[in-house]
Amino acid sequence: MGNGFFIVLLAMFAFLYFLLIRPQRQQQRKHAQMLTALKAGDEIITSGGIYGEVVQLDDERVMIEIDDDVRIAVARRAIATVVPPEELQRLESEEVAEDAQPVTADEAQPMTAEEPMTAEERDAARS
Repeated sequence: MGNGFFIVLLAMFAFLYFLLIRPQRQQQRKHAQMLTALKAGDEIITSGGIYGEVVQLDDERVMIEIDDDVRIAVARRAIATVVPPEELQRLESEEVAEDAQPVTADEAQPMTAEEPMTAEERDAARS
């Protein structure tokens, strides 16, 4: 009776190891390698969703440029991924295509949201 329980417990641990623990360790190892290979000039995405170019590196922080003359320092651990060069080229070509389209007078006007309706106004509109 005790032998069967031990075998089931061992099988459950092996299942959890191969399903959860091992893939998580591989992902952590891959992320650590990416952070050590980081260099100035790399386009990155932070875990907060900020796109930028690495300008300066430190052991703990990375200085990234998110726009002309706009630089921020982020923790090295906060870098989620390095943008592959082909993805960067695709994004830049989309920006150029959007800039080339003419802007009509309607598009040039800023869009504003409608004023929210009160409960009484909603009731009146329904009837």
